[in-house]
Amino acid sequence: SLSIFLGQLLNMFLLSSLTMVVIAFIVIYFVTARMVKPLRDMLAATQSFSRGDYTVRVQVNSSDEIGQLANEFMADRIEENVQMLEESVKAQERFVSSFTHELKTPMTTIGGFVDGILDGTIPKEKHHQYLAIVSGEVKRLSRMVRSMLDLAKIEAGEMKLNPAEFDLNNIVCQVIFSFEQAIESKNLDILGLDVDKIMVSADPDLMHQVIYNLIENAVKFVNEGGYIEVKYHNDGARTLVAIRNSGTGIAPQDLPNVFERFYKTDRSRSQDKTGVGLGLYIVRTVIQLHGGEIHVSSKEGEYTEFAFSVPSAGTKNSQNLFRKNG
Repeated sequence: SLSIFLGQLLNMFLLSSLTMVVIAFIVIYFVTARMVKPLRDMLAATQSFSRGDYTVRVQVNSSDEIGQLANEFMADRIEENVQMLEESVKAQERFVSSFTHELKTPMTTIGGFVDGILDGTIPKEKHHQYLAIVSGEVKRLSRMVRSMLDLAKIEAGEMKLNPAEFDLNNIVCQVIFSFEQAIESKNLDILGLDVDKIMVSADPDLMHQVIYNLIENAVKFVNEGGYIEVKYHNDGARTLVAIRNSGTGIAPQDLPNVFERFYKTDRSRSQDKTGVGLGLYIVRTVIQLHGGEIHVSSKEGEYTEFAFSVPSAGTKNSQNLFRKNG
């Protein structure tokens, strides 16, 4: 009888223990799920923010430490997103204002001079002079439209490379020659072009655009009687190129922003009558597509220098570039 009693007691103990363990697991599961849910919601919100969706919100129903963390997280994220949206709106407003003004100016000039030629207001002996101005304004509009198309390609991820091996110094010489009139009018010294071939592996058309934008900026902002200098350095895998011009330079507070879209310093607005603040942004994007970097350095009242790197011809980096884009 004692053995039977002890056996029944043991069975009851085991059954009770198993029941308590199951209940404990169920309770722990729901309690843990409730505690972890804010963390999972924050993870999902972070992933949505990284994809550009700022509409996600984390519902917080607890006041414990995790609930407080979720509240702080959402407060920080919302504030950060609001700041980003405000900056984006301001940038777009600056762009619309600047781009509208830049479009209006050449169109007004073109329309006025063409009407003057057609109605005889402008005498025939001055037709060539004013048609040259009209031609310059048309080219200016073309550059602005091309910049906008390039920007659209960048944002859509459609800007692709067609790499080849070529002499970069030859492109630099061609671009500088295209600014011959402006260089002569400012009486500038051009330094650093008397070098051997600088062979690189890159997209020739895109690199021409990079060089053109940098030389154009150098010619715009160089002081009269100053200089533009081009320097090269080959470290084996990459070729470093630096384009420096004398002049007023760039203020230290403006240096971190010069590669941003639509950004133009207050000083440049009075000197740059042909741009909308996209050139350097496109330049940086093209250099990054080539796996390189670009930096700017300046000393007010002395110089401004843009330095970038591209793969050297025949190197492992250039072969990877060919395979990647071939």
